[in-house]
Amino acid sequence: MLDFENLDHQVGLFVEEYVDSFITWDLILFFHENPYTVGSPSSIAMSIGRLGSDIEPYLERLTEKGVLTHEFRAGNGAETIYAYKPEPEFEKMVIDFKRALKDRASRLIIVSKVLQKEARK
Repeated sequence: MLDFENLDHQVGLFVEEYVDSFITWDLILFFHENPYTVGSPSSIAMSIGRLGSDIEPYLERLTEKGVLTHEFRAGNGAETIYAYKPEPEFEKMVIDFKRALKDRASRLIIVSKVLQKEARK
């Protein structure tokens, strides 16, 4: 049985606030590791091995939370373009999250929390 109390408090808050799915998990880590990426849902999806239509709602949620910015580009092939614009506080939380993922027990707790969130959808 997993002891949720053993997860670092700040990491637990980060997971509760930002990591609502494995897609969001992938997006946060992708943008953190590639901070200058600017792209459409389809190009970002290709980079993380997912479908553009699958990640669009998650990109929007991260935009609403202030992690990403977006702009609409009109013209032929009009599309929304996303870029990573986190606050320094958020970057620190991602670093702590990544550190927690290196610890097997913490990683299992985080996976369990995300699975519970996905099951509630």
